[in-house]
Amino acid sequence: MRRFIGQSKFSGDGRRQHIGYELFAREYENGRWSLPTDFNAITATDIRRMLSEALLHLDYTTELISFNLEQRQFVDPEYVDAVALVQSRTPIKLITELTERADPDVTLEQLQRGAKRFHEAGLKVCIDDVGTGSNDLALATALSPYVNEYKFALQNLRPFDHIPEIAPKLNYWYHIASTEHKALAIEGIETAPGVAELEHDYPCDILQGYYLAKPAPLPKGNQLHWNF
Repeated sequence: MRRFIGQSKFSGDGRRQHIGYELFAREYENGRWSLPTDFNAITATDIRRMLSEALLHLDYTTELISFNLEQRQFVDPEYVDAVALVQSRTPIKLITELTERADPDVTLEQLQRGAKRFHEAGLKVCIDDVGTGSNDLALATALSPYVNEYKFALQNLRPFDHIPEIAPKLNYWYHIASTEHKALAIEGIETAPGVAELEHDYPCDILQGYYLAKPAPLPKGNQLHWNF
């Protein structure tokens, strides 16, 4: 059994308005929910069902939700079709995040074609954890015509105490997002000073992190009756 839990996302313009969730897959095994042992085992049918079930918990104040696909899933047209079907039935924006984990059986050209398929289907794509793993500048450049958002992960640069300590890397991707006209999400925020520093020096589209909200089961009581 698989389902999504969610971590809240907030606007990065100083208002900290709740705008949506990042969804994380969990599996029920041995009496508890835990991380999947193999994310690639989550099928396109699973994604369609899990997204549909997650949406049943959300109301019209939710602007967007994002979820992760591994490279092998991202290049498979079945996942594009699954996401497109769910998107056609909700006004909430669905954002597919391409993870940074490299797959030796997936080429850069395949990832580019995959991103183009999402784009042509009218679907939003985010490059997750830019500057980490395989999600480097070469990949960002190749996918740029078809990508809407970059996500910068502070947690991948720890330990550090203050944002200025990692300014060179953050400045790099902040500049690229601006010049390429991409939305920018910054995640991994764990302290009040960190939020203040980001809001002052790096106003962006989305903030996310344990200081603002931890991953948790999606809310109940605001259910909409989607036609799934």
